[in-house]
Amino acid sequence: MGLGGLSLAGTPILSGCGGGEDRKPSAQVKPIPNTGPQPLSCEGEWWVCGAYAPVDEIEAFDLEIEGALPPSLVGQYVRNGPNPSLGTSPHWFMGDGMVHGVRLEGGKALWYRARYVQTAQLGGVQQAPPTLKHPANTSVLWHGGRLLALAEVGLPYALSAEDLSTVGPHDFSGALAGPMTAHPKVDPETGELWFFGCDLLGSAVHYFAVDPAGAVTKSESFPIPAPVFMHDFQLTATRLVFLDLPLAFDMGVAAAGGGMPFAWAPERGARIGVVPRSGTGADVKWFEIDPCYVFHTVNAYDDPAEPDDLVLDVVRYPRVGSGVGSGFFEEQGELHRFVISPKKNKVSMEPRGDLGVELPRIDDRRQGWPHRFSYTVGSSTGAHDPADPASWDMIVKTDHKAGTAQARVISGRRVSEVVFVPDSHAAGEDEGWLLGYAYDAVADRSELLVLDASDVGSGPVGRVRLPGRVPAGFHGMWVPA
Repeated sequence: MGLGGLSLAGTPILSGCGGGEDRKPSAQVKPIPNTGPQPLSCEGEWWVCGAYAPVDEIEAFDLEIEGALPPSLVGQYVRNGPNPSLGTSPHWFMGDGMVHGVRLEGGKALWYRARYVQTAQLGGVQQAPPTLKHPANTSVLWHGGRLLALAEVGLPYALSAEDLSTVGPHDFSGALAGPMTAHPKVDPETGELWFFGCDLLGSAVHYFAVDPAGAVTKSESFPIPAPVFMHDFQLTATRLVFLDLPLAFDMGVAAAGGGMPFAWAPERGARIGVVPRSGTGADVKWFEIDPCYVFHTVNAYDDPAEPDDLVLDVVRYPRVGSGVGSGFFEEQGELHRFVISPKKNKVSMEPRGDLGVELPRIDDRRQGWPHRFSYTVGSSTGAHDPADPASWDMIVKTDHKAGTAQARVISGRRVSEVVFVPDSHAAGEDEGWLLGYAYDAVADRSELLVLDASDVGSGPVGRVRLPGRVPAGFHGMWVPA
């Protein structure tokens, strides 16, 4: 009830990521007809015009490259985001999911594909048993030989890693009957996948562990007082970290329609929950903090100096609004560090920078372990409203050990989240490449940027020119061949 676009309702292996068989004559473009609207003018809501305007499905091969692509990049970059099939949606977060992928090999960009995730609401395979229809528009995951498209209000959808077509809903062999977060974590030491899901209008959090082959090995749950917008969580070598923050379900916002049915409710308090990975949901321990909101965490780890303590880095907002219009984004988010000390029953917090940033990423090989660097996007003008066309033109590398930041403005471009790809298995934490899409409003065309992670300030080493626009979206990943 009151959730806008929500209503009741054999796995491919990446074998060379579709390499040689997809080579086509230079600049060949193959549009897929009757699958989406034409780009809209900026006369409607901000999330369906300009950099956000939806696009048709398309394939293009042997793409133009400016500069050079590192030969170590062999695989594909895939990013998810909203692309409303009807040309509009009640909120940016609610548009139909579309994945955008670029296949790289041998210093070449072999193909680009933009494909809708064929969810039940687009007429695809219904989830069984029927669960919430949802757009599968938030992120992607590669684990256990499967490429999954995720959104936190339903089951993931499996995609073909060869061509990004939709296989269908994935329920981990029947072990998952409810939602899965869009921000799962993979332990780089064990290969285990951990994720959670919230009862949408209930008061419980369910969490799971999945082995490297894709089998669920743990299923636990714990109660929370009321429904909240719990978007992300964290994983250390020994513990899980949950955020019960005061962006709460609001019946008034839901009844009014036209957005996400959540609103800022600081009177209900805020807290961080910590539970041992080896324990059960009954072992969760809560720590009160000042009201704030966190869309995205950076990382968490057990403090080497004080092993009982836990370090949690996040992008923290002092407050957010309701989920109507620009809504949530009334303030800017900044990097902060929480240190949770269970023995002292204490939480401390300190800022880690004064830039307005979002969409944090690290070297995924440091997930759950001490990290030195994080990579975010920001604005050179200080604008932080997604409706502002001047927002998000800068990539920021933060050195958490030195307490410094290096920023690069991508002139004339609106950038999206960047992911880190190590140059080799033995490469150091920032010895590799940052990949992400950027949009040129003048040309109405996007490109895949490749930057040297060790020297972000030097700018892109290579750009892959795409045949059209990649609408502003959310999260992606690198899938190595």
